[in-house]
Amino acid sequence: MGRGSPRREPRMRAAVESAFWKCILAASMAANDATRLASVCGAPILVVGAPRSGTTLVQRALLADPRCCGGQESHFFASFGPALRDFDRKRGMERPHGLACYWTRAQLVAQLRVLWMDAMGGVVRAATDAERLVEKTPDHALWLDVIAEVLPQARVVHVVRDSRAVCASLLAAARAPWGRGWAPRSAVAAARIWRAHVEAAERCPLPTHRVHLERLRREPVVVLRELHHFAGIPASDERLAAAYQDALRGDLPFMGTGEIARTPPEPVGFHRTVEGRGELGWLDRHRVWRETGDLMRRLGYQRVPQGGPA
Repeated sequence: MGRGSPRREPRMRAAVESAFWKCILAASMAANDATRLASVCGAPILVVGAPRSGTTLVQRALLADPRCCGGQESHFFASFGPALRDFDRKRGMERPHGLACYWTRAQLVAQLRVLWMDAMGGVVRAATDAERLVEKTPDHALWLDVIAEVLPQARVVHVVRDSRAVCASLLAAARAPWGRGWAPRSAVAAARIWRAHVEAAERCPLPTHRVHLERLRREPVVVLRELHHFAGIPASDERLAAAYQDALRGDLPFMGTGEIARTPPEPVGFHRTVEGRGELGWLDRHRVWRETGDLMRRLGYQRVPQGGPA
């Protein structure tokens, strides 16, 4: 039986070559995508600090730059970080047990890194021009030792605000529907939350840049210029001024790729205590200073508020 019409052979050859080059192109695009994901997701900018310190404002100021992408608070390391600490604790017991019986520590760290890449990958893919992933979860301040192992190329932005203003804002949040489930109900509890987050962030083993909210409000362009330099994405003063105004409006949508693909607007009152702090009574101010005064002084704050550190 013949091999077929000679006229068909060039067409078949062309079809095979086309399919071949499509496979090569697809493989190349997949490789480029994987390289970009590893670069952007593996070296994020992590915004941390005590709750109600202005971390949302700082993240939004960065996200106003198209070179940055990010979403709502992930609480990724608060969710998965305990696995690594639990690994160490159970491995060191007199009767060792737990994941150390199945994985090495390096394998667990690698699995956590894969989970992180998978969780953040959708946001990075959707932002095709993004060079930096900016993730904001205040509580990640408490997990920076784990983060340094899982994401050794990460950089940290530590947002600091006067402990008395933070405590007033936390107590106001506790009275609001959106804050009742997590905000403390006493000034002492709020002060201890502030201290735990700030102390943990100040011990950060990763490259860290501190942003004082009070100074950001006074000199937004100067502070954002320093912040963008730290992030490796310098910008003009005009762009930084516009970014700050965009952040103040709070109308930049968060990207998402999970069950909540587009986060709803922040609840009423969420930004209010960032714009204008509530006041503590005299006794609560005294209690907060007693709990935080030494650390406040080291950070440049005074007992009589003077607008924050220079």
